[in-house]
Formats: sequence, structure tokens, C-alpha cells
Amino acid sequence: GTVLLTNHIIMKRNRLINLFVLAFGASAFLMMPGCSKEGPAGPAGSDGTPGVAGNAVCMECHNLDKKAEVNDQYMESQHGEGEFVGYAGGRNSCAKCHSDQGFKETQYTGQDTTIANISLPQPVQCETCHDFHETLDFSMGADYALRTNDPVDLLMYRAADPDAPAVTLDLDPSSNLCANCHQPRRVGPVDDGTGMFTVTSTHYGPHHGPQSLTLGGFGAYELGTGYPAPGTGGMHVEKAGCTTCHMHDGNHSMNVTLEGCNTSKCHNGSITTFENNNRQMQVAALLTTLETKLTDAGLILDGHPNPGTYPVDEVGALYNYEWVLDDRSMGVHNFQYIETLLNNSIAVFP
Repeated sequence: GTVLLTNHIIMKRNRLINLFVLAFGASAFLMMPGCSKEGPAGPAGSDGTPGVAGNAVCMECHNLDKKAEVNDQYMESQHGEGEFVGYAGGRNSCAKCHSDQGFKETQYTGQDTTIANISLPQPVQCETCHDFHETLDFSMGADYALRTNDPVDLLMYRAADPDAPAVTLDLDPSSNLCANCHQPRRVGPVDDGTGMFTVTSTHYGPHHGPQSLTLGGFGAYELGTGYPAPGTGGMHVEKAGCTTCHMHDGNHSMNVTLEGCNTSKCHNGSITTFENNNRQMQVAALLTTLETKLTDAGLILDGHPNPGTYPVDEVGALYNYEWVLDDRSMGVHNFQYIETLLNNSIAVFP
């Protein structure tokens, strides 16, 4: 809920402040030039050797060379390009994901929209995703100071029925951060009582970010049978996460690399091309077949959904087409789920 989310963030900030106050005193916190200390073993966070700077572990990441490297990588990504800010970044119903200010505000308030439109929206940047370290004891494992890692209350189900029980998605913590925005906003069509459904917009569909639910293996308009159980569907679902593939070795360009695929945890050196077994090409062929079926049936016109009233399952097939198109992985995020979705959608048409 909103209160729990807000309290979590406030408590997280307060714990870090209290840590500094207890360790150094309020005046030292305000005045100290650095964390270095001569003498006995340093505090948690140094290697414990007498005379070693306590901030050495911090400087492994917090240095100008590392900052420049990460910034250069990030500017290669679509997040860094900021092409999705524009109008949506300032609009209070879109800013949650399309601007730095919007994401931070909605994380603090627990709301889905900002209080007002944002006049000068900024693109997603370092501080959008990173906030305060949960702990400075790095012996507990890497702490990347993620702004949130909580399970995600999915927007599409609340948009369909604000009074319905929450449906949450809980991937690994770093993937939960991504899932806040890389999720659909609208559910599939609902029978109007006559077996039909009316498409009212050329932008009909789940919206442009269904990746997290594709990985989870649920949420699309599931025609027919044969779908893998949620949370299953192959190695990419069961062993990987967003950062596993898109940020291998800390790369902020978000580009998937063969090095990332070939770790011992995953393909262990067996992948030499992203077109492994031509499976992505097979998914692309299925998507093209479905597009042709939808175009012939009049649901797609000039490459966009064609407003009108149609049999509900045909609109469901259109919804699934937009889902797979916007997922942009050509099946990689969950081959079994995507292949079943496309085959069953194609079967709706003669």
C-alpha cells in the first residue's frame, strides 16, 4: 500500500542517517572532509587493515573514471537518449515512468500519477534508479542503492478494477526496479455480453512495456491452452533477470552481450550468435503471420489498430500481437509463453 511504500523509503533514509550520526556524531557528519582514519582497524567497509582509508571500498565505484565510463555507456541506451521524455515526461499520468521527477515522486508518494504536470521533465538518469545505500557493510553483498526493490503492484489490474485485489509481481530485487515501468498498463478485451468488443483507439494495446510480465509468463489475452505455468518457460525465466542480461558486468548501455549469455550460470560458452537455433526468427515469422491475419480481418489498418467492433477473441489476438511487438525480444524473454500466445492467436482466424 501507499503508507507501507512511503514508510519503507523514509525508514531506509533514516537508517543511513542514524548510522552516520552514531558513528561520527552530528557535528562530524556535517564537517568531516572524508572517511579516512589512521590507527586501529577501520569500520565495516574497509578491509580492516590498520591505517587503510575507510572510504577505499566506496572509491571503487565513486570515482571520476568510473563515473565517466558508466555515463558513456548509459548515453548509448534509450534511457540515456531521453527520447521518451517529451510530452509524456511532463504529463502527470505518464511522468511516473517517462521522467526522472515523475518516477521519484511516485516512489515517494506510492501514487500512480504525479500531483501536477511537470513543466521541465528530465530524462531517466542516475538518481532516478539509485537512492541511498541500504547498508555500508559490503560484506553482506553488493548494495547498489536501488531506489526500490519491492514487489510491484501491477498497474493493469488496478486500472481495470480499482477495487480488485492487488496483483503483484516479485522478480529478483534489481528486476523489480525495472518492472515498475516495464509493465503493461491495460488488460486485454472483455466480452461486452454479445461476444464482441469495441476498439476505440489506433493506440489500442497493453502499452509499450510488457517485458516484466512476459518474463513472469502471465497477463496477456491467453487464448487456448498449453501455456507454461507462471514463473516457468525456460532458462531465461528461471535463471536470469533484467540485469543478468541487460547489465552484465555492470554495463549501463543495457545492450545484451554474448559475454553475458556465455557465463557459467547460463549458456557456459556455447552461444556464438544471438540467433541461437534460429528461434527468434521463428517467433518473428509467427508475428508476421499474425499481422497478416489481423490485417486481412480489418483489425489492423496502415500498421495500427483499426477502431471498430469485432469478435472479442479477434481483439484478444490483436492485443497479443501488440504485446509481443512491444516486448521487443522476439521471444527471448519467455519463448514458451510467446510461442504459445502467437500460435493460439493465429488459430482464431480461418
